[in-house]
Amino acid sequence: MRATSCCSFLIATLPMGHALQPYISQNTCSLVDIQDVEGYRDDNSIDDKRSNVWSTSSDCFDEYCVYTNNAFLGEGISLITTASNYLRVSEIQTREAVSRSSYDKARIIEIPGKGKGLVANRTIRKGEAIMAARPALLVHRDAFSELPLEDIFHLMDVAVNNLPKPRKESYLAQAGTMGGHKITDILFTNSFQVAVGGHDGFHYGNFPEVSLLNHDCRPNLAFFIDRNLTHYTHAVRDIEPGEELTISYIDPLQVRSVRQERTRNTLGFSCACSHCTLSENDADASDARLLTMSRIESELADFSSQASSPALIEEYLSLYRREGLEHNLAGAYTLAALNYNLFGKADMAKKYAQLSVEAGLLESGPDAADVREMKTLADYPESHWSWNKKPYRIYN
Repeated sequence: MRATSCCSFLIATLPMGHALQPYISQNTCSLVDIQDVEGYRDDNSIDDKRSNVWSTSSDCFDEYCVYTNNAFLGEGISLITTASNYLRVSEIQTREAVSRSSYDKARIIEIPGKGKGLVANRTIRKGEAIMAARPALLVHRDAFSELPLEDIFHLMDVAVNNLPKPRKESYLAQAGTMGGHKITDILFTNSFQVAVGGHDGFHYGNFPEVSLLNHDCRPNLAFFIDRNLTHYTHAVRDIEPGEELTISYIDPLQVRSVRQERTRNTLGFSCACSHCTLSENDADASDARLLTMSRIESELADFSSQASSPALIEEYLSLYRREGLEHNLAGAYTLAALNYNLFGKADMAKKYAQLSVEAGLLESGPDAADVREMKTLADYPESHWSWNKKPYRIYN
C-alpha cells in the first residue's frame, strides 16, 4: 500500500483524493489528544540533544545508506536514503505537539473479512483528534528503481533490525499482502508517500499504528502528515459507539468499477465497503453523480468559463454532500469560495472560504498552502486576486 498525502488545490483547483494501501496489523495503537506547544522549552533541551544521535550503517549501495536514531521523536526511526535527505530529517527537532495515549475513544477488535481494526468506544465528535503517529521507517522512493532487489532487501533488513526492540516488534507485527521478502512486503502493504523537502525528497513511510485503520470509500476520518513527519487522523463527522474508524486508501472520486479495479489489482483485496456494495440502481446513481461532479468541476476550475454560476456551485457542493465525501471537502469549498469571489459575492466567498479552512485543517493541516490562502480570502475577500473578476455577470 502506498498512500499519498493531499496536494495543494490553488494551482489546479481540483479536489484530489487520498490513495492509501491495505493495512492488517496486530500492533497496538496510540489514540491521542493533541496539545499545542509553542516553541522550545529549556527543559526539553537535553532530550532534544539525546534524540539527535544518529548511527550510520557501513552497508551502503550507491548513494543509499541506512541511518538510525533510537530516540528520534521519542520512538526511534530508520531511514534508507541519501545523505542530503538524511540531513533534512535529522534537523527535525521542533516539538509542536505533545501526545498522550488515550484509549477512551476506540478499541482494537477483529473485523469480519478485514482482520484487526478500530471501533469507537464512545461518540466521537467531528474534528476530534484520533491518532498522532510517527514513522518507524522511511525509504527513498528512487531506491526501488535504482538498486537491485537483493540490495534493497539487505538494506531493509539492516534498517528494521537496527530499530529499538519495541519499534522493531511493532513494525514486524504488521502483515503484508504482496508476498516475498517480509520486511519489504510490510512496507509496500502499509506505506504513505512522505516528502521531506528538496526536489528528491519523496519517500515511502511506514507508520505501524496507522495500519489498524481499514479502508472505506466513504471514510469517517481524514489524515495528513505534517512537516515534522507526524501522521494525524481526525474525525470528519460524528461517529457512533461501535462504528469502525476508517480512512480511504484510494481516490474516492472514481466510479465504483474503477475503485474496485484499483483495490483488487493494486491493493490485493476487493472493497466491500457500504458504498461499493450498493444495489445496482444506487451504484449507477452514485456513478452518475460522480461524473456530473467531474464535469462541473472542470467548468468551475476554468476561471474564464462563461458557464459557471452560483447555481452551478451549489449543485456541485450538493452532489459532494450526497456522495458522503466528508473527508474530501476542502478542495470543493476552495473552488466554491474562489468562484463566488470571482462574481464579487463577498458574503458567500467568505462562507465557503471559512468552511474550506475548517475542512482543510482536518485534511491537510494548518501549514497547507490552501488553508493559509483561504484564511486570507475569508478575512479580506475584496483584496484577494480573484475579487470581482466577472463583474459583468448579474445574479439575483
